[in-house]
Amino acid sequence: MKNLFVPSFLLIFLALPSSAKLFDNSVSYNYASNLAHIYWPEGNFAKFHKQYAQYINKFEVQDVDREHTISIDLSSVKLTNPLILTISAAKGNKGVADFHSVEKGGYKAPQLTFIEDNNKRLLLAEIDTFVAKKNRKPVGSKPIIKAGGGHTVLLKFQFEENIDLQALKNLKLLLTTTNRQYGKSSLQTQQINYAQPPRQPNTDGVASKYTLDKGIKQDNAVYYADDFDDQNWLSNIKHSIGISEAVWKNTGELQFEEHQKIRHFSGQAGNSVKLPFRTSHNLAGNLDYYFAAQSGSEPEEAYFRYYSMLAPGAKVSGGGKLPGFAGTYNKAGWGGRANNGKNGWSARGSFFKTVTPSNPDWAGRMPIGSYFYEVDTKNKYGKTVSWGDELSTMQPGRWYSIEQYIKLNSPGKQDGIFRAWIDGILIYERKNMYYRDTDKLKIEKVWMNYYFGGVAKPKHNFQMYLDNIVIASSYIGPIRK
Repeated sequence: MKNLFVPSFLLIFLALPSSAKLFDNSVSYNYASNLAHIYWPEGNFAKFHKQYAQYINKFEVQDVDREHTISIDLSSVKLTNPLILTISAAKGNKGVADFHSVEKGGYKAPQLTFIEDNNKRLLLAEIDTFVAKKNRKPVGSKPIIKAGGGHTVLLKFQFEENIDLQALKNLKLLLTTTNRQYGKSSLQTQQINYAQPPRQPNTDGVASKYTLDKGIKQDNAVYYADDFDDQNWLSNIKHSIGISEAVWKNTGELQFEEHQKIRHFSGQAGNSVKLPFRTSHNLAGNLDYYFAAQSGSEPEEAYFRYYSMLAPGAKVSGGGKLPGFAGTYNKAGWGGRANNGKNGWSARGSFFKTVTPSNPDWAGRMPIGSYFYEVDTKNKYGKTVSWGDELSTMQPGRWYSIEQYIKLNSPGKQDGIFRAWIDGILIYERKNMYYRDTDKLKIEKVWMNYYFGGVAKPKHNFQMYLDNIVIASSYIGPIRK
């Protein structure tokens, strides 16, 4: 058959957004994109702004309750496309200034004016919003934007692609105040100059020694590996992976799909596991690898890699669970059974609902992350967190290498570690995990759980696909062609 393989490194750089996607209209204090669950590069907006905002000038807004236009000179701006500006409080400021936003409509919206080829041009803001620590939700649809009092205006202007930025003259920012101001405001204009640094995948893992994972299960660092190409896999599975009969009553027999039908990343003949999410039930599939039964003991740290694809056209109406690690011991760490430090924990993967078409940068993608049951005596449920990276927004029809690492904490200390890689790129890390208060709790299993909810069932049928599982004691990395 024709080789359809696309190298992992090529997929990585095709997937990364341009600087134009640094943030969108759903920006909030914690998220550059609230809808896509993508974090700010430095962790939150305040840290990002402190790192990358460059001072341009200072201006004042009088405490006058009437509309008037303020012209801000941008002659010292380093022109980029897009041009990203912020308006924040200058030192000693005590007021809060309100300006009209794009949602107000007309020429009261924030705009750039400039001279191009002796003609005066005008450009409205593509995104205008404001960010504050106390505002955890997006406010990009409001008819006003606020500066001062802990609020920072965030503006994005997108020039035409073929424009000669160096030829532009007399660049100015025009803001129109509302008819209500809150004291005299001393504000400063700043420019955001940020370019995502190049990220190289870590391919120096166990998988780098084996072409297409062939023979990888014999490696000394590997507990278990399977590419599902053996047609006897289902009959032999109980020798290596446990299946809960109650689970399979909901989904029938394990389903396979031939590689050529789903544009498999390897370009080779074979099979992948099909996980059907249906409107009639929550569970799409559940497999468990128990360390003690298969290797003789339970480790305190381990790596787990699998390949996954969200089927083309999938519409995911809500969140759910994906594969990860667990030490539940059938006592706690799932289903509202709180982790008290001595009974059980889990660190499954998670997914969020599909990003809506209203967000053109990430429309149709499904963000993923983790669902942690850490020690918490006040909350009986776990906590869902996004991995918060561009690569952790799954694009339907594209295969992803997803790898997780866990190291249990010293009993009673918050020093556990969790890491996640997509296509060999480290995208999420925490070093203060709190899984247990006793060394009797270990890594009991790899929990390959595909579950929708919660309680609510999917509003639409959709599929996910699973392939090339590897569980190991050292970093695995993406498949080597």
